[in-house]
Amino acid sequence: MTIVQLLPELNVGGVEQGVMDSARGYVARGHTSIVISNGGRLVERLVREGTVHHALPVHRKNLGTALALIPKVARILRAAHADVVHARSRVPAWIGHYAARRAGVPFVTTVHGFYSPHFFSRIMVRGERVIAVSRAVAEYAKASLNADPERLRVVQRGTDPDRYTLDWPPERVSEYRKSLGIPPGAAVAAIIGRITRLKGHPVFLDAVAAVRERLPGIVGLVVGAPPEGKLYLDELRAQAERLGIADRIVFTGSRGDVPEVLQACDAVVSCSTQPESFGRTLIEAGASARPVIATAHGGALDVVEDGVTGLLVPPERPDLLADALHRVLSAPDGGRAMGIAGRERVKAHFTVDRMVDEELAVYRELVPA
Repeated sequence: MTIVQLLPELNVGGVEQGVMDSARGYVARGHTSIVISNGGRLVERLVREGTVHHALPVHRKNLGTALALIPKVARILRAAHADVVHARSRVPAWIGHYAARRAGVPFVTTVHGFYSPHFFSRIMVRGERVIAVSRAVAEYAKASLNADPERLRVVQRGTDPDRYTLDWPPERVSEYRKSLGIPPGAAVAAIIGRITRLKGHPVFLDAVAAVRERLPGIVGLVVGAPPEGKLYLDELRAQAERLGIADRIVFTGSRGDVPEVLQACDAVVSCSTQPESFGRTLIEAGASARPVIATAHGGALDVVEDGVTGLLVPPERPDLLADALHRVLSAPDGGRAMGIAGRERVKAHFTVDRMVDEELAVYRELVPA
């Protein structure tokens, strides 16, 4: 098959990582992979791994630009003898939808999030097949975007467990922790991802403060950077000062070595205040055999097996998050059994290979053998 994916840009993010993983998997299975985007820092690697990239401004929210791009994309589809077009964001989906119609190519979309239920978003459920990244997103697509259940398929995101199997000896973990500014002997709970209000960092800081009396050695590791400006980051630093835990919170900034960062953690927290579509950090933590504590909504319900691979807590309850942190970090094995169970769950249900195979199965429903 010749598979064409469309997305706005190829920079860092969950959608971008999914496109990279899928493209690599398509090529490995003998398919032709093409990506259309405005470009970005990941293009070089994408091309190196065997995918053809076409740089077009499909990210622009401008009607005139979108209309001008439709015939250009249609020409690419015809020239490549494309078998399927897969759009992963709203503006590219509008362009891809009409280009695919012109070229006579089946059109697939992926609903990556809880889009606002207005006309502009409904393009994401107009594919001949509509992929949702979690059961929560699938239910939302049906209830709020009027997705046709007959066309809807759930394909959960995946990761490569081998990338996270580092198994460092204790002395190397200690050395790496020192490089991050983590004091010796700390029990490290990390929150990883972009520093935005959605992620619930204030809840995390409140929980670290609340559990400190029971776990004096706790350190909160905040991994990520604010996407625009640093006002919110400054607010978090000020909150840590007010709570008296500034010396127990380490802000690392953006990191390109997440598998290594996870080696320095004892537990990983996802305390988003609103449901997230999936939660890639949770499967990355699981792949690293780290127990997770997550708010009980959205895609986390697909990933976390409560009491087995981690713990689920209500959103915006720092007191209960603190209790969960204490339960995991003070366990005789430091949560190791939960982490190992999490890794087995990721290997069984959340690998890139499984994700790619399920996407290809969706395409085969539309492409004659």
